Amino acid sequence: MFAWRPFPERPGARPGAYLTVPALAAAGLRVAFTTRFGGWSAHPFDSLNLSFVSGDDPARVRANRERVLGALGMPAGAWTSGRQVHGAGVSRATRAERGAGAGDPSTTLPHVDALWTDEPGIAIAVLAADCVPVLLADPDGRRIAVVHAGWRGLVAGVVERAAEAMGRPERLRAFIGPSVGPCCYRVGEEVARAVREALSPAAVRQGAAPRLDLWLGAVVSARRAGVREIRPAALCTRCEAHRFFSHRAGARGRQGLVAAVV
Repeated sequence: MFAWRPFPERPGARPGAYLTVPALAAAGLRVAFTTRFGGWSAHPFDSLNLSFVSGDDPARVRANRERVLGALGMPAGAWTSGRQVHGAGVSRATRAERGAGAGDPSTTLPHVDALWTDEPGIAIAVLAADCVPVLLADPDGRRIAVVHAGWRGLVAGVVERAAEAMGRPERLRAFIGPSVGPCCYRVGEEVARAVREALSPAAVRQGAAPRLDLWLGAVVSARRAGVREIRPAALCTRCEAHRFFSHRAGARGRQGLVAAVV
């Protein structure tokens, strides 16, 4: 299951911790679901903002990314990410893609909301600030995927497409990271209808206004894909805006899901 791990101390960096999955480490799969703490960024990005497009100082973003990679035992150049568009684009990260988006946002892989790899030395990453970061892992096959899944991505089938791209979904385990919870995600009827029809009526909670359950939506998607073991963290980024970046709480920074085969 999930566990918290502190970042090693660094001069000038704020203390912080990341969420990981210890059971995967024995298979050489290293994982970090980050929070907003542990880096060098100043207010309003304090302190572990991982996004270049947020308005933060790029040098501090690079330093923050390097700190996360260092905790996973990876060098700075291993960072590999895509330009997320709330879609269902999936890409395999190989040696040829290694380093895309690492230090220059113009080099990110275009139109990619999910990345997977089975090659050592590549740190694949997605960013979020209320959307669901989903980890797909095959410890026996030493394969791993990171998925950025907001309601549009879930409706478009991004989790299913990532599992399909990896193959052998019955061998995968899904870990659903921190995101806005059903307690805080109010939407209009048009969005609620799309989620009911594409995912499940149970993924929409009725009240004064419809509220989406992205965690359940991710579970439904993973089950449809053939994944048998699914673990939600059930941590709401909006409720815990003191710990996580939350777009709905006005945050401009982004936390990440970063994973690698070592």
